[in-house]
Order: sequence, then structure tokens, then C-alpha cells
Amino acid sequence: MKFRMSQRRFIELIDPILKYVPTVPRPLTPLSLSSRLMWTFLAITVYLLMSITPLYGVTRATSPYGFTQLTAIIFAYTTGTLAHLGIGPLVISGIILEILVFSKILNIDVNDPMDQARFNALYKLLALAIAFFEAVIAVTTQFTLASPIYAPFVILQLLIATLIIILLDDLISKGWGLGSGISLFILVSIVKTIFWWTFSPVINEFDKLPVGVIPAIFAAISQGFDKLSVIIYGFGRPTIVGFIATIILAGLILYIEMLRVSIPLSITQFRGIKYSLPLRVMYVSVLPIIFTAFTIVLIDYILRGIWFTFNPYNENPWLNWLVCMERIGGTFIPCENSVLYFLTTPPPPNITPQYVIVHILIYVVLCTIFAYLWVNIAGMSAEDQARYIVQARLSIPGFRPSVKIIAKYLEKYINALTLTSGVLAGLIAAIGDLLGVFGGGIGLILLVEIILQYYALAVHEQLFEIYPGLKRIIEGIT
Repeated sequence: MKFRMSQRRFIELIDPILKYVPTVPRPLTPLSLSSRLMWTFLAITVYLLMSITPLYGVTRATSPYGFTQLTAIIFAYTTGTLAHLGIGPLVISGIILEILVFSKILNIDVNDPMDQARFNALYKLLALAIAFFEAVIAVTTQFTLASPIYAPFVILQLLIATLIIILLDDLISKGWGLGSGISLFILVSIVKTIFWWTFSPVINEFDKLPVGVIPAIFAAISQGFDKLSVIIYGFGRPTIVGFIATIILAGLILYIEMLRVSIPLSITQFRGIKYSLPLRVMYVSVLPIIFTAFTIVLIDYILRGIWFTFNPYNENPWLNWLVCMERIGGTFIPCENSVLYFLTTPPPPNITPQYVIVHILIYVVLCTIFAYLWVNIAGMSAEDQARYIVQARLSIPGFRPSVKIIAKYLEKYINALTLTSGVLAGLIAAIGDLLGVFGGGIGLILLVEIILQYYALAVHEQLFEIYPGLKRIIEGIT
């Protein structure tokens, strides 16, 4: 008996607790595309309402510590509202658990339905724990309360809001909606940011012009053409250059996303029937780009913490090369040539050639590293693709239908595509930041990628709905 107890896994030990974690059941029968779209739009509506509903008991709210445009996008939060924590607890929980599972610290069989259910419950439970920790920090450092007695109530509001977002994500991923809740909320956050920066009539307190670039153009012309230079390419606001760059880069990303490298295939039983395996030039998916953004945000957060704690007056010459900041107006700007300076997004007002080069290199290196890691983790490596080909009873003309032989053939293509997609993603993200694109360089890549994913998903669902037999054939092959 003792031996059996010692062999029990952690996920089994906490299973009695996991059973009480709220979940959304799967639909009893597959839903039609129109029904799934309805539930998806309902989830978007609920999230948007949360992002404009202020927290009761909070009279003033400041942005979370280490706030940047990038953090607002990948965590999809709105300061001082029910969406103040956004999807941050879910993203952090997912990353932590993925690392634990990948490193075998958390022993979970991903092919076992029971373990999958336990993993999903643990993911939600950890997200709620992270939300509680972040809510306590928000109440103590970011909010001005009407009265101290509101503190527990504000924490409760943030926990309930996080639980609603978790259940919305569960609702979408369980088959009620389309795609992933996290991707959907990131998409909504980016679209909201682009719309706000384009059309917002709210006056910017620094230059006394509307935040939105289009109303700002008309306001600048009416107030005198000398103010027009402020919105052509300025610091700390949406600009005309950024607006034009957003359109051009979005078109470029869309063009690259459409590029394919076709690998010739044939059906093993019928050699005369030709087929092809289209591999995207942008081979990596959304997650490596999110990991890159999260890594930059995390390093930025740590460096700012070091500065506020150990070097707030820039008196330590050893720490100044790592992080050094100057106060300009009401904003802290990184000192030139400190590590934090090269990570700053959007770029600081004092842009140097060194900033441009190092900023681009940071993004390219990180995107490439995460691209290679994701290809091997997510079943996209040459060996994985070869296994799928053999299982589907396909082969490459002139080669035996062997996993090792086909993997060797595909390796040069997939390695090249992984490197190319990582470098392209890093270049576009960094150049987008430098040009001030709306939503940021990484945000624009995520926007195009997620829209294309949803488009492809909607087309597939519609095709399977029209031809239900096709879905059974494809499932039988795979």
C-alpha cells in the first residue's frame, strides 16, 4: 500500500480539489457553423462589456507596473475595469504548466482523456491563484479606493472577472465557439487598439490634439500647420507614419502568409495520383511570437524592478549599464545605451543607430529561438511531418515510404522555413515598433495570423457542414 501511494502522481493527489473547478461541458451534438459563430460573438461581447465596466469602489486606477503597449496587447487588459487583469493569469498559467510538462516535472499523459481533464482543471485553478495574487498587488499599488473597506470587494470582482474569462475561453475551446479564447481576446484587444488610435476624439494631454490620428490631422490643420509635424512622427502618440506603416506592413505580412513551399507527394497504393504538401513560408504559428513578446515584457518588468529597488537615482555605475532611467515630464525614459533602452517599445525619443540595430537583433534572435523550440514541441518537426505522411499512406516520389527517409528529405525544408519564419517575424516586429505601427509590430503579426486562422477555420467548418462525409474520410485517414 505504501509503495502504491509513493507512486501516485501530483495530478492524482490533487484530483479531489480539481473536481470542484468550474468547467463548461462539451455540446451533446456538434453545433452548426452559424451557432458557433453566435457563441463566439457572444464571448466577444461579454469581454468588451467587461473592458468598459469600471471596478466598483475604485476612484482612480493607474496602469500596472511595467506597463507597455506590448503588455496591454498580449494580456488583453484595460486598466481600472473588470478586464484589468485581462488574460494575463491564463497566459502565465499556460506557460508555467507547458514548461512543467515539457520538462517532465509534471507527469501527465497528454493522450489520456482523464489526464487531459485534470490538466485543464489545474490550468484554471493556477490561473485563479495567479489572479488572486495580481488582484492583491493591484489593490495595494495601482488603485485608489473610495474606502479601505472596498479592498476585499475589489479583489472579489477581479477574481469573478477572471473566472468569467476562463469560462469564456473554455466555452470557445470546447466546441461552442471557434478557435481559442486566448487568441480571440488578443485579436479583440489589437483591433480595439487600432480603432482607438485611428478614430479616438479624446484629447491627448501632452500635445492637446485628439489621440486618433484621423481627427488629429483635421485638428492640426484647423489650429495651424505647425502642429502637423507633431503627428507625422512624434513620441508617445499615434502618428501618420505609423498609420501608413500599419497598412503597408499588414499587406506585407498577409503576402508572406500566403506564400507556400509545395512538397510533391503521391498515394502509396496508386503511384500515378499526385498530391502536394503545402508548407507555409511563415512556418511558425502565433505562440512563438507570443512567447517572444512575453519574454521581452518579463525582462522589461525585471529591469524596471531592479531600478526602482536598487538604483532609483542612477547612483550605481554598475547597474546603470543594465537599467538607468530619466524622468521627462511625467514619464520615465530609459537612459541611452542601457539594456532597458534597447528593449523599450515604442522606441524612446532619443533613437540612435545602435538602438535600431540592437532592437532588431533582440527580436530576430528571440523569435528564431522560440520558432525552433515550438516546431519541436508542437509536432511540426521533420520527423513529425514524415510520420503524418506515412500514416496517411502517402510517400514522396522516388523515396520509400519510411519515416526516417522522408524525415531526412523534409529536414532541409523545415529547418530553412523555421529559420526564415523566425527571422521574418523578428524583423517585421522590430521594424513595426520603429515605425510606430498601431498595435505594435508583434501586435500586427498576431492580428494577421489570428484573422487568417479564423478564416481558415471558418472555411473548414463550412466545408464539413456542406459535405459531412468529407470530415469522416479525413478523420479516417489521420
